[in-house]
Amino acid sequence: MPSDNPISDITEGLIKASVNLSIEKIESIIKGFKHKDIAFIKDNETINIVKEQQKAIEMKLYKQYIKDKSLLLLIKMGLTLRRLENHREKLEDLRDKIFRKFSVNGLHICELVQTGILSRYISILIERVISIEDLEREINIVLNNIERHTLFVTITSTSRTTLKLAFQSISLNNPSIFIISGSGTASKIIREIATQLRNILPHYELEKISTTNKEILFFKRKIA
Repeated sequence: MPSDNPISDITEGLIKASVNLSIEKIESIIKGFKHKDIAFIKDNETINIVKEQQKAIEMKLYKQYIKDKSLLLLIKMGLTLRRLENHREKLEDLRDKIFRKFSVNGLHICELVQTGILSRYISILIERVISIEDLEREINIVLNNIERHTLFVTITSTSRTTLKLAFQSISLNNPSIFIISGSGTASKIIREIATQLRNILPHYELEKISTTNKEILFFKRKIA
């Protein structure tokens, strides 16, 4: 039945619409604050994948030992990179954005997660440390000083420079575990120098993970 006061009905409708729009805007702002740490990605599909990693079993494992929010964010990014490996364009886009925001060390932490190196590293540590506190400390030391414990070989690397850099880093920092990783052409370089490194590092034992396209070396300092 038509209202006796159409002006009043229009005013009431405008007020309701305004309230609804305000609620939606507030909700949008709240969501923006909640996920502001990943807003730099600027791709809704990728952002949703990052959010999903919060519930991943691997993520829950890492959260037991890592409390730093910045590191946990990078770990989520690493898990997301893994999810995007069959989507080349989105993968490279996210890698570029991670590099611009977190620099090369941040990207390397992500790659450590993406390739499964971090999970294997923790497994090795579990065999070597005595307490949970020691395990937690070692994991965080590596993530916060990744350049002292890892060497990422690229397509521009050579066997000679890679061998030199690895030996210098191990000699200087004396890590309990040193990781060398590379894919594609870089994996061939790692295969070439693996035996040489093992020969010049008698206090370390070597564990290798090899696939068609990737080569990962774990040099583990021998326990006396």
